[in-house]
Amino acid sequence: MIVCSLPRCGGTRFCLDLQEKTGLEFVGEMHAVHINDDRKMRTHETNHQMNFTSDSFAELLQDHSKNIVLVNQHSYLLAPYADAFILRRNMRDASLSLANYMLKAYPGIKAAALKFNISLMHNDHTAMMAYLNKYEKEVVWYEDYYGISGTKTPLLDAHIGRDFILKEIDTYYGSAV
Repeated sequence: MIVCSLPRCGGTRFCLDLQEKTGLEFVGEMHAVHINDDRKMRTHETNHQMNFTSDSFAELLQDHSKNIVLVNQHSYLLAPYADAFILRRNMRDASLSLANYMLKAYPGIKAAALKFNISLMHNDHTAMMAYLNKYEKEVVWYEDYYGISGTKTPLLDAHIGRDFILKEIDTYYGSAV
């Protein structure tokens, strides 16, 4: 089962819920960054992510039929094969959450790197929405599924590059003010 999402849109928790409902094992986010790296497992609020070996990653790419896999980086590439989609209506909140999470997961990360990742997510969102709108796919919306709106950003709020990062987010999603 493939679940397509974007970072900080509730995909990991959603997949853990699907695991309980379906009995399929949720292996985590299918991304090469998780080969021989347990950073997400240590820093994510769910503490869930398989630490892939090169072989286990390749095997899941070949056959994931007995698993739930989350794709949230360039997920539009697998959208035609997805079994479910979960996104935020408010992508400004997702971008703020991404910046805050990256500050937690990658201490010392530079503001330019955060800006770059926010840009990548914006481009992925644009591509994903083009597909979802064209083919009228059903989307599970974060705000409805979890009953949450807004996001807390204590690390971003204290970051020296906060204004630089907010300006980037505002260019894509508008200002909250």
